[in-house]
Amino acid sequence: MILQVENPVVEVHDLTVSYDRKPVLWGIDLTLPAGSLVGVIGPNGAGKSTLVKAMMDLLPTGSGYVRIFGQPINEVRKRISYVPQRESVDWDFPASVFDVVLMGRYGKLGLFSRPRKADKDAAMEALEKVGMESFAKRQISQLSGGQQQRVFLARALAQNADIYFMDEPFAGVDIATETAIIELLRIMREQGKTVIVVHHDLQSAAEYFDWVVLLNMRLVASGPTELALTQELLEQTYGGKLTVLSKVGDLLRKQEFPSREVKS
Repeated sequence: MILQVENPVVEVHDLTVSYDRKPVLWGIDLTLPAGSLVGVIGPNGAGKSTLVKAMMDLLPTGSGYVRIFGQPINEVRKRISYVPQRESVDWDFPASVFDVVLMGRYGKLGLFSRPRKADKDAAMEALEKVGMESFAKRQISQLSGGQQQRVFLARALAQNADIYFMDEPFAGVDIATETAIIELLRIMREQGKTVIVVHHDLQSAAEYFDWVVLLNMRLVASGPTELALTQELLEQTYGGKLTVLSKVGDLLRKQEFPSREVKS
């Protein structure tokens, strides 16, 4: 089940990506609606992070193209924000929490321009939104994993983008941080932002996302959560690991999905 959207915020056509000549993504065709909270879901090694990086032109592609807001990404990069996996960041870099968040404003500054008061105010406001304002002067290396993730989310918020790509923002955080993050992402969605999240926890996907992309090197499904998260499509995605899928199936049968209008 692959639903194509009219006037999509993201369009991917025939995308193939290889590592050392070994394809990890094959012929991906999908479109995503604006103002949605999208979960990219699949087993380990399915190519979820690769898909997000390829969408952002952070990886070379073998074929196909990506359009964001109908244009090549380099034409709209200032409207895009990226939160990488926490494990990929050098947390020993000597910077304060506030400095890291302020980096989110640099794309809006001219060449050689210094941050203005408005930029510093935006950075502090972003820290307040994630509950980290009291840590503004702390070195990022002194933070817990959940606190570090909140700081990177604040940096993305400070950028005030229109579309956000997030690579496993819930990985390694405590339940309080996860709850705070998902509530903030929902607020962003209500403000018209599009948030695309690589997610590893299948059992929370039904609750968190209104659109899901099921991936296992090839695209299995892309559509509203209530249509895409079915037992059949999950078995295709995860290769019939029924012990896990039966529990998720029970969850889906109990889940009451709110009616949603797909924005075009």
